[in-house]
Amino acid sequence: MLWDLLQQRQIGQARQAANQAEDAASRIGSDMAELERVVESLTLTCQAMWELLREQTHITDEMLLARMQEVDLRDGRRDGKVSNAASVCPGCSRPNKARREVCLYCGAALPPPQHLFGQ
Repeated sequence: MLWDLLQQRQIGQARQAANQAEDAASRIGSDMAELERVVESLTLTCQAMWELLREQTHITDEMLLARMQEVDLRDGRRDGKVSNAASVCPGCSRPNKARREVCLYCGAALPPPQHLFGQ
């Protein structure tokens, strides 16, 4: 009888864990669907903007690709990502985290970080 109670308790715990895992998987699936929707929207927006820019200027696909590589390399890594590189202090030339407003070493005001579309 004691053994049966222990087994029933373990079965109940296993069911609860399975239900929690199922709920988590469902949430992750919803999050993935939303991310896919956002990526598709951003892709469409970028394509439309590039076509407008190309039509209205003399910018070529090669020029765009070269600039993309330049922006990618700003943090010292060619990884297909835009990241906030460390800010260099104008007072002491030491690197600081991009989100700092004043230098950790000398207290000088740091330039604002360069963010996407805020350069």
